[in-house]
Amino acid sequence: MRYYVTEREFDEYDSVTARAKARDDAESIVKELGYMPIVIDVPDRSSYGKLRKIWWQFKIVPVWIRNLKQVTKGDELFLQFPFREHSVFLPLVLRKARKRGAKIVMLVHDLELFRALKDSRRSFFDKVKSFFDAKSLKYASKVILHNGKMIKAAKEKGLSELRLIDLQIFDYLTDAPISGKRGLNEPLIIAGNLMRSKSGYLYELPNDLKVNLYGPGYEGEKKDNINIMGAFPPEELPGKLEGSFGIVWDGPTASTCDGVFGKYLTINNPHKTSLYLASGLPVIIWKEAALADFIVNNGLGIAVDSLSEISYKIRSLSEEDYNKMVANTKIISGKLRTGFFLKKALKE
Repeated sequence: MRYYVTEREFDEYDSVTARAKARDDAESIVKELGYMPIVIDVPDRSSYGKLRKIWWQFKIVPVWIRNLKQVTKGDELFLQFPFREHSVFLPLVLRKARKRGAKIVMLVHDLELFRALKDSRRSFFDKVKSFFDAKSLKYASKVILHNGKMIKAAKEKGLSELRLIDLQIFDYLTDAPISGKRGLNEPLIIAGNLMRSKSGYLYELPNDLKVNLYGPGYEGEKKDNINIMGAFPPEELPGKLEGSFGIVWDGPTASTCDGVFGKYLTINNPHKTSLYLASGLPVIIWKEAALADFIVNNGLGIAVDSLSEISYKIRSLSEEDYNKMVANTKIISGKLRTGFFLKKALKE
């Protein structure tokens, strides 16, 4: 049998951002392939104090043990990493499943091994979680990572003995029509968490860039070159985006991608890239980002060192150049909307 674990607990904020979308899509894809669900019910622990969080480390273990008992020799277990609900004892639970002869496949969304342990803003408990989640990877038969650069980084961090698979890009399941305005002279698009603490570069955008913003949390002043378009559920968003290119950038500054979030782009596949492409939008991406080669080599957009280069880059494009990019995004959009990349990775 083939099983997948689904951890049921989503907060309201997730409903209008893409934080849960990638996980939901992965579950839909493996379900389509015939995997059977194993449900782990978990509470919202955001209000828990320190002692109660420690208590929960022990409380959740029997839940995992009880639910995974059905996974035995010859079965395949699909897990999404990092786990929504964790315990320092979870590696022991997975070791038991491996000893029973189960094959464990993990799809990595965030490799916290690189990010959380270096982020001073993350709590002590988050860092402990990341450490023990990373130990859980050791019991996987196969680990699906974002791209070749993440695979290289994982090997350098001691995961070279694992079977590491290149996902290439995250899928983006949606039935929303591609109906927004497109054109070389239309505004640029930025979608996602717009808060200054997450997307500081937004507040340094060059004044010659016209931008449509989609998502919650914008804290800036009203400007003639910035349109606040609102927040929409991720399934509907591809049908709402209007503009020329989607921008893939991160960090506190518009001059380069820096800080914890910005540097993470060098190994990470931002899910908003998949959103833009599924929406039929070419992409403007940081030249050092892990996905830059995928974008440029497939004719899906352009790469820049700084957001100040965008105006010049766009002026250097002809309408024919842009239309070719749009045509290429429509091809990749069809693949992203049907789960092509995860299905392919699971077969390897």
